[in-house]
Amino acid sequence: MRLPSLSWTWRHGTRTMRSGYSFDVWKSAENWPGAPGRSVRRQLLGAEPPSLFQLAQQGLNMPNEDAIAGHASGYWTHSIQGPSFIIGYTELASLPRGEEVVAVARLAQPLNAGALNNSLTRFLVLVLTPEHETPHVRRASEMARVFASLFADEAFYDEAVEASNRVEFLAAIRRFLERQQNTALEREAYHRAARLATTATSDDSPSGVVSNDATIRDTIGIMNTHLDKYFKGNGYLNLDMVPRWKYWLALFFRFPGALMIADVRRRLPHYLSDWTAEWNRPRALGKYFFASVFLMFTATLPAIVFGVITNRTTHGQIGVIECLFAQGVLGIGFALFSAQPLMVNMITGPTVVYIQVLYRWSQKLGFAFLPFFGWTGIWMGIFVMSYAFMNTSTLIPYLGRFTDEIFQTFIGIIFMQYWFTEFVRVAHTGYEQVLLLLVLSLGTLLVALLLVSVRGSFLLRPTLRTILGDIGPALSVFIMTGVSYAFDPIDVPRLLVPGPIGYGTTTGRPWIVPLGDLSVGYIFLAMVPGWLLSLIVFIDQQVCTYIVERPENRLRKGTGYSWNLFVTGALAILASILGIPWMYAGLPHSLLHVYALADIEDIELMGKRCIRVIHTREVRIAALSAYLFALLIILAKPALHQLPIYVLYGFILYMGAASFLSNPLWDRFILLFTQPTKYPPTHYVRRVPMSHVHLYTAVQVILTIILFFVAVNFYRGATLFNTGLIFPLVLFLFIPFKWMVLYRWFPRRELRVLENQL
Repeated sequence: MRLPSLSWTWRHGTRTMRSGYSFDVWKSAENWPGAPGRSVRRQLLGAEPPSLFQLAQQGLNMPNEDAIAGHASGYWTHSIQGPSFIIGYTELASLPRGEEVVAVARLAQPLNAGALNNSLTRFLVLVLTPEHETPHVRRASEMARVFASLFADEAFYDEAVEASNRVEFLAAIRRFLERQQNTALEREAYHRAARLATTATSDDSPSGVVSNDATIRDTIGIMNTHLDKYFKGNGYLNLDMVPRWKYWLALFFRFPGALMIADVRRRLPHYLSDWTAEWNRPRALGKYFFASVFLMFTATLPAIVFGVITNRTTHGQIGVIECLFAQGVLGIGFALFSAQPLMVNMITGPTVVYIQVLYRWSQKLGFAFLPFFGWTGIWMGIFVMSYAFMNTSTLIPYLGRFTDEIFQTFIGIIFMQYWFTEFVRVAHTGYEQVLLLLVLSLGTLLVALLLVSVRGSFLLRPTLRTILGDIGPALSVFIMTGVSYAFDPIDVPRLLVPGPIGYGTTTGRPWIVPLGDLSVGYIFLAMVPGWLLSLIVFIDQQVCTYIVERPENRLRKGTGYSWNLFVTGALAILASILGIPWMYAGLPHSLLHVYALADIEDIELMGKRCIRVIHTREVRIAALSAYLFALLIILAKPALHQLPIYVLYGFILYMGAASFLSNPLWDRFILLFTQPTKYPPTHYVRRVPMSHVHLYTAVQVILTIILFFVAVNFYRGATLFNTGLIFPLVLFLFIPFKWMVLYRWFPRRELRVLENQL
């Protein structure tokens, strides 16, 4: 690597190159005794700055050449390389004993500095120490390891990126040391909180609850504090002295709404900043704009697609207009009143599946669909709000990624089933329409995958890659819509949105559902599917909230599990009264919303390109803009008429493929057919025997197949009972199955690795 000859200027301790890169240099030695020391310091840090980075060049990339600094000469024979940093170190005989030089350089933009792992480098660190009189003592390597530990710490790295001078950098080091000193106390508090409903501490015990999320520990800790006072403890809830049934009764019923109140107290002081944060920063304004555009298309387009499906399955009683209206009205309500504004509530695959199941059941039993749909949603909302009052957020560590991965795979299969059903239907109309369906739908899938893959490539600039990757699926729909006009001689089926421009329903019915048209018996019968549906909402909402609020996403305003659940239940009741689909948190849109508003950088981790969140903006602007867009696009019916149905089914196919590609279950499933020597260096491959990995994957695949057959009502001869009604219960039973069965087959440590510690 050749470093260009550049001119340098001083600006408040920051050296800025004409090429646009800036280096912040902090010096560890202020007063050096002796001429040799002053010479080294002057040459390294006080003279022409390019010499410092020429030393880095010689030390890190040409270890066989002399690295000369004034009167001192030596060899840069060692370096430590990690994600985003390179640390070069050596010992110089000319340095006075007891004196060291450490130079830290931060690049304004990460670049490829020749790291062995090809990761982009953000920090360059040079360590100079005098030769030690004891041969086997290597002071330079010890100090280099210290700085490697510093930069490997996520919190310190974030502070180092934000530091603007030497004082702030040293303050970040002090905070790192304070965190290390408090580690033992935090670990003790963590184990106390993690004793929720368990008396076992063995790593092989199936009843231990472990979570790596501080927000979960806080949630459990709040309830344990209440319960300790209730059971008259001494500050430490000893479950050995409390009967299990008393513990659960007290947890759920003794302190109703305790966690909801804690969520409101935690988040309410930040509500104003959710609207006004960083409006004076141009970079933040750009983030808000692109995040809003991203959500406008990625959240609205699935609503249109699901509207096409529900319009066909319910014969127009719930169509595209109802889905867009739900996306707008319910979304605005969640954006205004939720505790976590980064959550994206939307119509999801399970909602569409359950609407289809309810319609078929209503047809078989001979009662009106919409009133039964309304009462089902009302009961579901009541159950969900009761879960919030009962402090069920303390059960989140029990959910695990095991069930979530099965559910995500199931949704992917359902999406692909919708496409295949449409393919079979069109196949009976002639070859012309079949070929048109294949060209438009598969073209939409391929273009979407191509644009999404740009995010991880080295093409274009990072900002443009991110934009294309985020809006790629929506952009593929517009591209293939344009392509569809090339088939003008052929009749291309397009989206039909009946009625004049306005906010009328698809069939012209009133917006308020006639709930009184249903008999009392059927009203209470709706309680059964309402309770079953509430299980799905609870699992998906809480798991999605957990993933969004993981520590690596750098959220700082606190969590709101119980309040989010309460708001979701209240909005479900409103949706049921209006006869529009229910909404709850959706993946991956919620996580992508976090990334769209965050400052992130690419790093290399275990042989894979990953992203690291540096700073996250917790605001409500982007989500509110997207929901308003969904509400306004209803007025653009002529534009909606231009969307080809086959392109929308191609988008459904993409959502199914995306459910697989972003699922760890799919990655492990591929390993069943992968050459062992080509296994990726993932954490579970290194830490779990492959026979156990394959067995764990096989169990998930079998349970996914069972869930699919239950959801599609495999017993076609049934007249009064549809097995699809109980698929939420089957999914929920996978949770105790994991604790009761898998912990007998696998050590707890291996399951934690396979689940990535949810």
